[in-house]
Parts: sequence; structure tokens; C-alpha cells
Amino acid sequence: MELRHLRYFIAAAEEEHFGRAAVRLHITRPAVSQIIADLEGELGTPLFERLAHTVKLTAAGRTLLPLLVRVMDDLNEAIVLTKRVGHGMTGTLRIGYGSLTLMHSLFKAAVKLFRTTYPEINLSLVEVSTSQQAKALAEGKIDAGFMHLGPNPHPGKRRTEINMEREGIVLDSVCIQTGSVGVAVPNDHRFARRKSLTLEDLADEPLVVDPKSSSSLSYGQLYAFCQAAGFEPNIVQEVSTIASQLNLISVGMGIGLAVMGKNFQYPSDVTVVPLMNLNYSTRFIFGWVHRQNDPVLDKMIEIVKNLSK
Repeated sequence: MELRHLRYFIAAAEEEHFGRAAVRLHITRPAVSQIIADLEGELGTPLFERLAHTVKLTAAGRTLLPLLVRVMDDLNEAIVLTKRVGHGMTGTLRIGYGSLTLMHSLFKAAVKLFRTTYPEINLSLVEVSTSQQAKALAEGKIDAGFMHLGPNPHPGKRRTEINMEREGIVLDSVCIQTGSVGVAVPNDHRFARRKSLTLEDLADEPLVVDPKSSSSLSYGQLYAFCQAAGFEPNIVQEVSTIASQLNLISVGMGIGLAVMGKNFQYPSDVTVVPLMNLNYSTRFIFGWVHRQNDPVLDKMIEIVKNLSK
């Protein structure tokens, strides 16, 4: 039994005439008659009563018709939906982000523009730090993510490909912007009025750090830079997110290193002062699995690329 058998049966049943069904289907009348006969032979029961100038459904035919109409409606709906998904007009997109991403204006603009432009796509935002996004991508929990990284291990490449060796994946990405590291202090701190700072200025200061941050210095790097400047860092508090770090800094628990770059909007009760003698660059990217074919994701990539120009 083929799909055309069902289409021919529905047309003949609705027209109650093989000739009119043939005109509707743009085929010959004998072709309709033969297909109907083949269908009846396969089912082992007549579906039509052949009268002089018309045809009428038998009891079996009357049973079959509404069932087939529902099947064909479902099939047509499936085809339309498949085409819309294939063209990126509907579906689901899961995007990872961390607390630092929330402080960047491009993230806010990209989410708003995507929801306005593609209202039929379900955009799901998943809070997950950059350090955990490789695992989330590998496990299919997110389709892409906004990530903050330290110095580029492959400078000069046209397409950023970051080999996430532990998870066995490679990323393609859009570099939204590069930045540097500054010092976040509460507004009433004496450093808040400085135009710049050096590492040596931090020698006696209590530090609030996020040891899992992917964009700031690791413990080893922090100790190495501070020791080169003649002191060991005075770490008084560890936190798990940048948001927690900034909140503790704002209430006077200490100061901390923070990413600096245009379009980062930090809380109003915190000032970020440039750190002049630290050669450490950062990157804010939008990344996804290399060669991932997803028309819905392509829509977000296009938006991020345009906003990054």
C-alpha cells in the first residue's frame, strides 16, 4: 500500500465519482479506477458501490474515510512542521550563560532580539559557568553558550577552535570582544578614585576570589604574578560565581580581580579600576560544537555576529 492509494481513495470518496477525482488529481480516470481496485484487493473488501453515474462508499469505505482523513491531516501537519524546523522558524534553543555574562549588554540585546524576531522558537537559558559548559555541550544539555576565557591559546586563527580535550569536543565560536583584568573595589574604597593600579598596590589588600573562574587568573597564576611583584596574595574569601564575588566586594569583604572591557555593566556600588602591569587578556565568546547543523542555532549565531560588529 502506497501513499497515493490513500490520496486517490479520499478524492474518489469526497467526489463520489472516479472521473471528477481524476480531474482533481490531474491523472486519468482509468488510473483512479485501477488504484482503487488495487486498494480493495489489498484490503480484501470493496470500498465503493459502482453505480451508473456515481460511486458510493460501502460500510467498509465509510469506516476508512474519516480515519484516513485524520492520518493525512497529521501527515500534512508533520510535513509543515518539519519544513519550519528545517528553516529555523520553530524549535527549541538552549543557551548556557554564567553570572558574568548577565553583566554584558550584548547578551541582553541578543536575547531580546531573538525572542522578538523568532517568537515561535522556544529559547531556554541555562545557568552554567564557562568551566562547566563543555560538559553540558557534550551531554546535549545546551546547544551553545556565552563563555569567558583567558588568553587565546591559538592567536591568529580565523575561526576560533577550542579543543575541549577532557570532553572530547571542539568548539566553533564568535569572539564578541577581548578585554583585560582590572580590580573591583567598593565605591567607598580609597582605590575607587584611582585611574589605575599596579599589582604592588594590592600587596596588603584582602582578596575575594572565584577559583573556578575561566576568565580570571587561576590560583597558580595569581600566586606567580603576585610573587613576581614581591608579595603573596591575601585571600580572605572564596566564592563560586562572579555575582557572589561582586556582592561581597560591595559590602567591604575585600577587593578582587574582574574582567574589563566595553559593554560590561557592573553593579553601581562597585568600581573597576584598570590594572596596568598585568599582561593578561580575556575573551568573551559565543561557542557551539564544531560543525553542528542546527538552523535554529544558526539564527542566534547570526544575531550575535551582527551585534558584535
